[in-house]
Amino acid sequence: MQQIDESILFFLNGMHNTYFDAFFWCGTNMLTYIPLYLIVFWLLYKQYGNKIWLPILFIILTVVLTDQIVNLIKGNVQRLRPTRNPDIAPFIHTVNGYRGGQFSFPSGHACNTFGMAVFLYRIIAPKHLLLTIALFAWAVIMAYSRIYLGVHFPGDVLVGALLGSLLGFLMSKLFYKTKNTLPTSVKTPS
Repeated sequence: MQQIDESILFFLNGMHNTYFDAFFWCGTNMLTYIPLYLIVFWLLYKQYGNKIWLPILFIILTVVLTDQIVNLIKGNVQRLRPTRNPDIAPFIHTVNGYRGGQFSFPSGHACNTFGMAVFLYRIIAPKHLLLTIALFAWAVIMAYSRIYLGVHFPGDVLVGALLGSLLGFLMSKLFYKTKNTLPTSVKTPS
């Protein structure tokens, strides 16, 4: 399995050029997505009005949950990043000298972005096709950028995306359960 993961990494990481270096360097930066975040918050406000605090609370909880679970797994598995693995690091293309932290499994970026994409899709995006496309494009670009930059194996990204999707789904279920049990005076509009 490790050999397959490395082979796919070398193939995907090896398809680099100056344009893609700049694109994926920018694509891995959360600040790049500020316009998307602003649209999300505007749609949340439009849908939930002054009760926007509930989805915002759940967005924060989703990010904290995905982040903490990834850190717990990374600390136990301790799989070295491709850029930190002495056997393969010399063959990995990096951008701007970026090598990431010590451990790579699973990808926190993939887990966070897919968790948020699934959560937001479930609470606002089914009514908004373009937002749905933007959310999942954002998650895919962010996840792929981690392989392109050489800081994650494809398996790290795949597991991170699946874990994040599951956690985002579960958090959306908890969100609706919480929303539907609030007293009438603080219920959010449907």
